[in-house]
Amino acid sequence: MTIEKYINPEFDRIKQLIFLGLAFAGLLIISLIIMFGTRMSVCLVDSSERHEEFKRRTVDNMQLFFEMMISSTSVILFACAYIICNHIFDLLTPLYHAKKMGSMPMSIKWFYYQWDKNKDFVLLFLISLTCLINTVLDKIIIPLRRISKEDRASVRMLGMFYAIIVLTCFTTFGDASVSKEQYSPIMMYYFGLMIGRFVYFDASFIDFIYAILGAIKHGLLLVFALLLSGILSVIGFKLGYLIKENYYIVGLLYTDVFILAAIFIMHHLRGILLFIRNEDDEEYEEYDDYDDEDEEEDEEEELMLKRKKKAKAKAKAKAKKETSKQQFNRRATDKIKEYDSYGGYDNGDYDDFDM
Repeated sequence: MTIEKYINPEFDRIKQLIFLGLAFAGLLIISLIIMFGTRMSVCLVDSSERHEEFKRRTVDNMQLFFEMMISSTSVILFACAYIICNHIFDLLTPLYHAKKMGSMPMSIKWFYYQWDKNKDFVLLFLISLTCLINTVLDKIIIPLRRISKEDRASVRMLGMFYAIIVLTCFTTFGDASVSKEQYSPIMMYYFGLMIGRFVYFDASFIDFIYAILGAIKHGLLLVFALLLSGILSVIGFKLGYLIKENYYIVGLLYTDVFILAAIFIMHHLRGILLFIRNEDDEEYEEYDDYDDEDEEEDEEEELMLKRKKKAKAKAKAKAKKETSKQQFNRRATDKIKEYDSYGGYDNGDYDDFDM
């Protein structure tokens, strides 16, 4: 077992830059397709608002695609970690039975014991770690703040479906480096997670319908992700950047990592906005900071709620003050009328009006 089993030593810096350029070119093509589809979708919008709506939808759709690639890379990372851990365990098993592990480091022995006795808990930990990595990527490294919580959940669920399709292809068309039985546990884990996303213990039929509609709504993003990763992986294997002796899923993970690197560059340089920006359009400046924290929906709602409460409290205090003033004036008027009716003024009766 050597590191060359998982890393191609001939994949030097020059080849890495070339592959990154290919990933960036593929991402650029997908971006143009998304912009073309967005342009078609705003044809029915009023002409006075069409340009602004096109810019807004383009940014939103691109961030959804970025989230799709981040989610799919995270779930492939989990599958790849499982395959590698299982492979290491299989290599250590003959040594364990032959009682030749005595000279090995304690960390290797600990790994073998945990994988042998507590594999399910280790897999659960890996899934949790995958969710954490996904959150770090789309919140800190590549912040995608325009996506709503519902859309983010739907896209992440499609990321699991991405992994199931990829593993099904490996099982159907064959991956000679891995037995087909090794993919089955991973697929069952993701099937369980997807079923839990659609149906849970207190879910209603309406919730189920919304989950289905959310998956269908963003289904095209899944197609784009599969096409981009698949084509780049084939090119990588053909050019020798990804070695065929390696696990196919490791090569796919390398491809997705390079795609994420291209997304990082495009997102922070606002590459996609260069295609739709008019340099003389001052109104577009509001989209330059589309990733600012002030545009987060939750913060805006919280600020608006505080303002409403403050305005309501002021209005209530003002109304109370006006009511007290009206009551005082009414009492004063009644006393004056009573005085006029008797034709006289008695200080003892009207002491409360003394200033």
